[in-house]
This record gives sequence, C-alpha cells and structure tokens, in this order.
Amino acid sequence: MRWRGAMLDISRHYFDTTFIKKTISSLAIFDYNTLHLHLTDDQGWRLESKVFPLLHEVGSIRKQSQNNHGLLEPTYDGKQHSGYLTHNDVREIVSHAHSLGMQVVPEINIPGHTGALLAAYPQFGVNKATVEVSGRWGISDYLLRPFPETFDFLTKVFEEVASNFPSEYIHVGGDESLIDNWLKDPEVVAWMKTQSFATTKDVFLYFMREVEKIINSLGKKMVTWDDAFAFDPEKATQATVMSWRGDAIAQIALDHGREVIAGPVFPTYLDYSQEVSESEPLAIGGPVTLADVLAFKPLPGVSGVQFQLWSEYIQSPIHAEYMMWPRAAALAFRCWSEDQDFESYFNQRRPQLEALGVTIREIDPAKRVNIAHLGIGDYYRGFDTAQMMQALEKSAIAGEVAHDF
Repeated sequence: MRWRGAMLDISRHYFDTTFIKKTISSLAIFDYNTLHLHLTDDQGWRLESKVFPLLHEVGSIRKQSQNNHGLLEPTYDGKQHSGYLTHNDVREIVSHAHSLGMQVVPEINIPGHTGALLAAYPQFGVNKATVEVSGRWGISDYLLRPFPETFDFLTKVFEEVASNFPSEYIHVGGDESLIDNWLKDPEVVAWMKTQSFATTKDVFLYFMREVEKIINSLGKKMVTWDDAFAFDPEKATQATVMSWRGDAIAQIALDHGREVIAGPVFPTYLDYSQEVSESEPLAIGGPVTLADVLAFKPLPGVSGVQFQLWSEYIQSPIHAEYMMWPRAAALAFRCWSEDQDFESYFNQRRPQLEALGVTIREIDPAKRVNIAHLGIGDYYRGFDTAQMMQALEKSAIAGEVAHDF
C-alpha cells in the first residue's frame, strides 16, 4: 500500500516537536510511512511564517477553549492556548521522519476552516470582517474571498510551506466550507456576476482550481478531503481525494480517475471513543472499537489508508497515545501486514512502544488505567458512530457540506 498514513491535528490542541517525533517513532514500528500534520484551522495556526508573521504571532493564540461537548451550549476553560512549530522545528521533524522512511505532509486548510488565518489577516475574508481565533469546536462560516489578492497571498504562503516540507504532497483541506456565506459579501456577489457564476458551488470550484495551479507550480501534488471533489465530480480538480465520508464517494472518485486515500470516520477516526462509557475521556462520539478497526476492509483500488486523530477533545500526549494504541496497530495489521494473528503481531512490537514510553490502552479491562480525568470536560454521549457515518455518506453522495447533524 503506497500511502500508510496517520493524521495528527495540532491546530485544535497544540502538540510540540518532542511529541511529534515520538509519534513518528511509534508509527514507524508498524510500518507507517506518512504523517499528515493538520496545521491550521479556526482554532489555531501552528506554523511559523517569516513572510506573513501575524499568522503565528496572532493566529497561534486563542483566549480560551471550549471544555464541553460540541453538541452542548458551550462553556469555556478561561485559559489561553498557544503554540506553533518554527522552521527549525519542522526541519527537525522532517529529518527524523526521513530517517525512519516516512514523509511529513502539511495541511493548510482553505477556503473554510480559516478563522485563525483571518484573525491575523482579515482583509482576505468575507466582508473583511474582524474575527478572533475561535475557542469553540465545530464548523464556522469563515471563508476566504475568491479574489486575486487572496491567491497572491496563498501563493506566498504555499511557497513557504513547500520550502519547509519536501513531501511531494500538500494538503489544502477543502472540507466543510459553508460556501453560501460568500453571498453575504456584496463585493463577492458583484464579482460573481462579472464571472457569470450562477452559484456558490461555481465559486468554490474556481477557487480550488486556482489553488491547484499554485500547488502544481511548486512541483507538488494537491490533496483535499472528499468534500472538494463531491461538490461536482465532473468539474473538480485532479487532486488526490482523501475520503472520510465512506466508500461510495471514494468509489466515485476512483471511477473519475482520482488517486484515493481511504480514511472513513468509521473506523479510522481514532478521536472517537473506544467504548461508550463514563470511564473513557470525553470524545466527539463513539464507539470505534479495536474489533471495528480489525474488521476494516479498504476499498479495492485505493492508494492508501490513513487514520485521523482530531484534537478538539484531546489536550495531552498521554490522552493522544491512549486513543491511538493499540487501534493504530490494528489498522496497520489489517491493511498492510502479512501477519495472521493480531495479538502476536502487537505483542511482538509492544516492547518497542514501551521503550519509547508510549501510553497504551490495555486490551484487558482489568489492567486498564482510567484516564477519563484527562479529557477536556465531563462525560457526554456525543455522536453515535454508525448514525454519523450514515449521515456523512448521504451528504457526500448529494454533494453537500457535512455540517448539519
């Protein structure tokens, strides 16, 4: 399998160089070859920029963070959260990954999920509105304007990113963009008429084509979440499609000649709880059990598989590792190992994890350490994984934004 990936979100909660390198070392034990770093979102910009320094000086700092489930009326912890990777940090991470046969793929999320960017440079957003780095979880209506000055700005941003990350890929997100928000900007509406764009989907497709030109001009291949493809498979870019909303949209992408990386919410979103229990830390939903991961069958024809560890509800290295292991090992066993027995496969490699000091959620409940207190807040049931997956699959096929659950 060409792409054997893990996604670590360091935007919602920041994880430093030491932890990222430790994670790379642990993944390499199980023959992962790609670390995808989710570097930017509404809740934080986590990469130094010498070209646009306000990105990290302003965008990396939020005043407070939501400390309950996103389905509830938000409450906040009142604590500032900050942090970003310097260029030296990135070089250290990339070098360590390279020494273990891994690539590091950066993600700069656009045109939505741009709250932290727009807190630093509001002139590129809808109505040039002043915004703050968000402390709330969920999807916002922040959008970049589809104007030449925006693409000039993004060209310089991606040039700097490309100079620090030698991977052949750059991920640009393209997901969960509430594109009708463009209609709230009179200048965008007037511009749409000059371009004969009848709908905001036309604007989105134009936006992503312009970004693809930038990425390709840097000698890189663009990756997007499946949303960017699903809006209109006939007119979408040629980007690699990371399918998080199930096999149906992945198959459509394959049928349209796209490279596809499979990472469906069920069962590769490891931020979902491993069982529905108050003994587990607060999570977005669940369950995604070890057995679920071991039963996963990647769609034939995909170029790779990737798990996701989103960090809205994960604020410490111990918690992050607890959510990864042993499920990350199970994904490797299921998708690219030739071993026949998971228990022996994992136990053979477990001493290497332990030597790194990695926290492991014990398979035997009697040996399991309760870390519920490390969650961001009190237990709440959250999304049912099966119901979530059904809703996501429907939204993907319909070419809709997956936001209304």
